[in-house]
Amino acid sequence: MKKPHETLLHTLLLSLALAAAGASHAQDYEAPANLKASDFAPAVLMKGALYTVDDQVSIEGGMPRFTIRSPYGTWQARGVGMLEIRVSELPAFQELTKISKSDEFLKSAKTAVGDQAKTVGQLVQHPVDTVGNIASGIGILATRAGTLVSSGATRVGDTVNGDTKAQKPILKAVETAAGTAEPRKIIGGPLGYNQKRREWARLLKVDPYTNNAALSDKLGDFASASFAGSFPVNATVGVVAAPLSYTTTLNQAAQLEASQYPPIDVESRNETRLKKMGIEGLPVRTLFRNSYFTPTLQTSLVLALESLGNVAGRADVVTFASRAASDDEARYVINSVLVLARHSQTVGALTSVRAADNVLAGGAANGKVVVPVPLDYIPWVKAVDDFSQRKDLNGTERWLLITGKMTPKATQELGKRGWRVAENLAAAK
Repeated sequence: MKKPHETLLHTLLLSLALAAAGASHAQDYEAPANLKASDFAPAVLMKGALYTVDDQVSIEGGMPRFTIRSPYGTWQARGVGMLEIRVSELPAFQELTKISKSDEFLKSAKTAVGDQAKTVGQLVQHPVDTVGNIASGIGILATRAGTLVSSGATRVGDTVNGDTKAQKPILKAVETAAGTAEPRKIIGGPLGYNQKRREWARLLKVDPYTNNAALSDKLGDFASASFAGSFPVNATVGVVAAPLSYTTTLNQAAQLEASQYPPIDVESRNETRLKKMGIEGLPVRTLFRNSYFTPTLQTSLVLALESLGNVAGRADVVTFASRAASDDEARYVINSVLVLARHSQTVGALTSVRAADNVLAGGAANGKVVVPVPLDYIPWVKAVDDFSQRKDLNGTERWLLITGKMTPKATQELGKRGWRVAENLAAAK
């Protein structure tokens, strides 16, 4: 028979062994896999007449980082969605390069440089008179000017009253992809310059507010040549088409609208749409202040909220979106809403949506909770383990709706914790 102290020692050792085994099991996470670009992107996106994509990728926050090489430059793209966008922009470079070699363009560009210098000088010497002339020259309506003034005054009031608070980023910060520009300052189109920029973008089938640094610069050069140098916008442009487009109809509509209307008009249209959804006031102004929600992405978000239908909590989504601290985060929010809309339209109607830290969560009448995850790759790692145990996402059923793929181990472990997984989901059209 064991003595009491031996029994106690045996029990203690057994407990320690079980605890160690449990800790080992809990930390049995997956190491970064040796994945390739071809594991994520279809063959048609891997190589084209104007580019190749390196097969080597790194994985950051559930997104592969692709490298695109072209005679027109080298870019990185985080995620399949951004790879599609970068590839679709390359035909525009081909057309612009061809046009830029013409004598007519070179002459107009030279004239534009001189005229712009003159305009800048006038702004420095006579700012009030010049701005007045610019405003009258482009025919700003009194109502539009009034909107600008009242909006500006309200926004100043937000800051003075302490209503505008520092926002917590939605996702973990990562290094900006090479070739990506910060959002361009939008100054309302003095003398029609921005109008010409939008016209070129529409003709070339690209976003006038693209964050492609090289393309943004080229659009600026051509807008200057057309605005100050009188170079015709439709000059000898051939048929421009992307090799393949996965873009949703909704996003195409947003890009077209952003290219047709000045930023202030885009904002006014979106403000009206949001008001019809019962969303107005500070949350809307805070969203509109976020420079990562360009007129195009702002419109994409608003149209996505419309496609979600009359569910409770859409104002919460606007507040959530205003936290976006990068283009990636802005698109993450938009795609989350689109995945929820797709689920609601094709699987089962949702009655509510809410923000929950770094995700959105949709709710159904039967208590089911669905969480969209618009990421390309999810392995079993500590962050996923921590997420799986969150108490604020409980429901009669719990679903993760993933646009990409999840490893078998991650699916298995999530299943043990009561989560169901749907993968490779398309956004709403």
